[in-house]
Amino acid sequence: MSVHDSSCLDCAFYSAFDATPRPPHKDTRPLLDITCLSESKTGNFMGVILALLPLVSQIRKLSLAVWGYAIWIAVYCFQLFVNSIIWYKNVDITIPVWCDIVTKLQTGAGIGTRICALVICAKLYKVTRLRGSFEFSKEEKRKVVIYELLLIVAFPVLIMALSVISQPFRFEIIEEEGCTTSVYSYVGYAIHYGPSLISSLACVILAPLTTRTFLRHRKEMKGFFSTSQEMTYNRYNRLMVIAYFDVLFNLPVLMVSLVTSILEGNKSPLNFPFKSWKNVHEGEGGNAPGLSLSSILQVPANTWGMDTWGVFVVKWDEWLYVVHAIMFFCVFGTTPEMRRYYRNLFRFVPNRCGTRRVSDTDTLSDVQFISNPDQRMESIPASLK
Repeated sequence: MSVHDSSCLDCAFYSAFDATPRPPHKDTRPLLDITCLSESKTGNFMGVILALLPLVSQIRKLSLAVWGYAIWIAVYCFQLFVNSIIWYKNVDITIPVWCDIVTKLQTGAGIGTRICALVICAKLYKVTRLRGSFEFSKEEKRKVVIYELLLIVAFPVLIMALSVISQPFRFEIIEEEGCTTSVYSYVGYAIHYGPSLISSLACVILAPLTTRTFLRHRKEMKGFFSTSQEMTYNRYNRLMVIAYFDVLFNLPVLMVSLVTSILEGNKSPLNFPFKSWKNVHEGEGGNAPGLSLSSILQVPANTWGMDTWGVFVVKWDEWLYVVHAIMFFCVFGTTPEMRRYYRNLFRFVPNRCGTRRVSDTDTLSDVQFISNPDQRMESIPASLK
């Protein structure tokens, strides 16, 4: 690894707590060779499409939380797709401004998706508890929209801005993965884990309560769905899938990452006190002398590719939001509206090419088939009998 600033380290996988120079590894990457970079590029590119495609035909039908969920997923997949192209087999510092932007977006996406799931859970709980016995005025609807925008957009942006407090370096460039952010001190737990953990735990409480209330008042809910223009039975179930996905998938992943960081002790940069701004941003608390907030770390693949955990972490980051995109598409990209959209799209291309689609009436003929033998005899002309 090298550090672009005032020092250069060629060591095993970066540890802010051991900046001793070590001999470089040979460029033999048996664990890395198991993976395929082209699959990662394709996966993240498809993740962008799968996340945004359901929004095309359901612009007014989907809530702000669903829109935010899809856009945060698409943003993360897109930046990783671009990163994997730019930093394919290199760790060159080519577009530092791009890295400054995407490292913040990575933080925002991690929090934004969970906040969106929480907003969906809260809305479903309110709908289920009140069961249609409420009407919003225009002023109340506007307040709800503002409230949701503050949570879905403004709050992640605020966390993105606050992340500089626990950011010891400008960013890291990991070969194949591209730009990533760095975190140091206990403050990192509050900034990077706190909001996500609180929102996911809130979903753990709200999702089962919503399901229990729905099962207890199923008849009333069916009556509400039959008269409601905004919430149908199928849409309700699709939103519940998003809510439970955060409970059953996102929360365990978050807890594993949190517990792993805690158990690593001094091997994790998160387990150090925040003594002062200078202590964190100049030399990372004294553990990395010569480095500062303007430093750029470069991690070649022959560093992390020799370690099983290093390969797992990099590949997990590459595919995590692709899984989110696939799940989102399975929920909202298979609706009857979307299927009609696909059919129209498939018909559009032949029509533009001048190929005429055969309609059902074109296949009809004047031949009549009669199964009753008496009727068949009556239909025969007298001259032929």
